[in-house]
Order: sequence, then structure tokens, then C-alpha cells
Amino acid sequence: MTSFRTLHLEARPAGSGDVDALQALLEASPGYHRLVEGGPVGQNAAADLLADAEADPDRRLLLLWPPGGTMAVGVVDLQVHWPEPGAAHVRLLLLRESLQGRGLGRETAAGLEDALREEGFRALRLSVTVENGGARAFWERVGFAPVERLHAGDTLHEKLL
Repeated sequence: MTSFRTLHLEARPAGSGDVDALQALLEASPGYHRLVEGGPVGQNAAADLLADAEADPDRRLLLLWPPGGTMAVGVVDLQVHWPEPGAAHVRLLLLRESLQGRGLGRETAAGLEDALREEGFRALRLSVTVENGGARAFWERVGFAPVERLHAGDTLHEKLL
């Protein structure tokens, strides 16, 4: 999967030319970084994320753009064919904090599911850390069910496509 569109967003692959847009997006979500990483986003977070994704042929890093927009509003980090062929794993879905609560997360999740289904994927999975109750509630509202308790209380969620 290389891209998808929804009513309000276009998901396109992130590349080396997007490092500034990705860094700005990460910095626009300080609450996530405080919650999950215990502090502010690092200066090289975008470059590191892009390098990690580019090093793995089964990883897709997609920036979310509004139609005609010049500012990325979100990012999807996806591992395809993991943990088995036909399954995909959302490593991260992050929207700018100023845009959260407007339905863009729900729209992104639905667009991602549709795109994966069209490519023959059968399941979409994700892990939610124990401290991120908001993310857990979001994913369960959009139809993901907890299927396994992982280390440190994290939970694996799944939705069949």
C-alpha cells in the first residue's frame, strides 16, 4: 500500500523531502510524546523515524495531508505482512493535537482499512500502551477488539477486514 484518500485527507508516502513536515507534525503533538516517551519530541525524531521506516521494506510511513494543503496533519506508521502474511500492524496513528476530536482519526482508520482490504489484507492489528487510555478508547470505538495482553499491561487489538 502506497497511499489512500478519504473525504478530507490524502495519505501519501513520506520520504526524505518530508523531514521538516514530519518534524513539525511531531512537535505539534507534545501530549503524545510526554505520555509515551516521558518528554518532548527530540530534534531528530522525524529523521530517525524516516530512516527506520526506509530501512524496512515491509514498513509504510504515510503523511496525512488535507486536499491542497501544505501542512501535514497526521502520520500513519504501518507494518505490512506482520506478524504474518495478510495482516498489517499500525505502529502509530498520530494527528496534530489541535485537530484531534474532529473525526479525522476515524476517517483515517476507515480509509486505511478500505485500502488494506482492497489489497487483500485480512486483519489490521495494533498495540496500545497501558498509559494511553485515550488511544485504547479510540481504537475500540472504531471497532478494534482487544485480543491479547502483552508485556507491561499493553494490549494487542485487532479488526478483521
